[in-house]
Amino acid sequence: MPPIRNIEPQNTMEHTEDRLISLAQAGERLSLSKRAIYRLIAKGDLPRPVKVGGATRLYASDITHYLVNLKSARK
Repeated sequence: MPPIRNIEPQNTMEHTEDRLISLAQAGERLSLSKRAIYRLIAKGDLPRPVKVGGATRLYASDITHYLVNLKSARK
């Protein structure tokens, strides 16, 4: 039987971006208030958040995609 190897994810950025963050953390990352985050969600600029228990969360990757789209729109 061949030895078992510990395989690490090749793209660690993608792995960490799949975590859920609070709206306050998303606001910190975008330098916006929680209310402004809700406005972006209402406009459709950010996807709808996920409810986990009583908490409202966004995927960190959604914030990253939003920032990438903002940056590409500037060009």
